[in-house]
Amino acid sequence: MLVLLMLTVLLSDSAGPGPAWFGARGHETGDVLLSLPVELGQRVELVHTHSVHRRPVHEVYSVSVSDGLLMEEIRFDAHGANLPSGPETIGGVTTTFERVGSGYRADHHGRPLGTVRMVVGSGDVDHRLVVADKEIRLLDLAEPGTRIELYTWTHLRDPGE
Repeated sequence: MLVLLMLTVLLSDSAGPGPAWFGARGHETGDVLLSLPVELGQRVELVHTHSVHRRPVHEVYSVSVSDGLLMEEIRFDAHGANLPSGPETIGGVTTTFERVGSGYRADHHGRPLGTVRMVVGSGDVDHRLVVADKEIRLLDLAEPGTRIELYTWTHLRDPGE
């Protein structure tokens, strides 16, 4: 009976993707700055003030077992540098661009990114991560100008990949 129970535990452990984590690490150092449990498919939002036109931007990612972070959508209320102004074809997939309410939404249809490399902005940019019910200010994790990488991992995918 004990052998059957152990076999059941082992099989159920390897059958599914298991827990997932979302994290931030120093790009040059690899130092872990943040590690949070997440669900597969869960959305992670990066909210900030655009550094040029000073308007809010919401970048939405989701968590995947095989592809790390997926780009889901970007929302903003005014056009600006490096923001889309219409549909774009990236990697053979065309984004959906639409006007919603008083702003715009570009749907990236779950485009695989793996990781997201970025630079922590100053206080006026105020990068914040929204994960489940938690909001984490990147300036609480790293100094302005620090190069970081956002990433995910599961027991099926090593965070170093």
